[in-house]
Amino acid sequence: MDRVKYLTHKGREILVQDLTDSKSIEENIAVFDQTQGIIFTRPPKSVLLLTVLINTHYSPQAVDRLKRFSLEVTPFIKASAAVGITGIKRVIYQTLSKLIGRKIHLFDTVDQALDWLAEQDQ
Repeated sequence: MDRVKYLTHKGREILVQDLTDSKSIEENIAVFDQTQGIIFTRPPKSVLLLTVLINTHYSPQAVDRLKRFSLEVTPFIKASAAVGITGIKRVIYQTLSKLIGRKIHLFDTVDQALDWLAEQDQ
């Protein structure tokens, strides 16, 4: 499964990191590393980012890497959205959003998130 890829949605390029059903902390961290490497090649404030976390396993190690990832990529992010954030994950994401000073918009479906991202300042 290709967990990091660009999609074109409504004419907009959106970077998707998809951790759906991932139970491996090591794989989750590798996805953050791969995504970060791609984002760092882009101009500041240019990336539309969708993170899909449906049925994703969390651990303190993965949350720490997610925090570091989010802080480091923030200068490159134009807008970001996430799907699959429920329960305790929602609390983690709300805290993370405040910590990094960037709003991560939460959606119930991937299609809703893609539509919203595609509508962000062009």
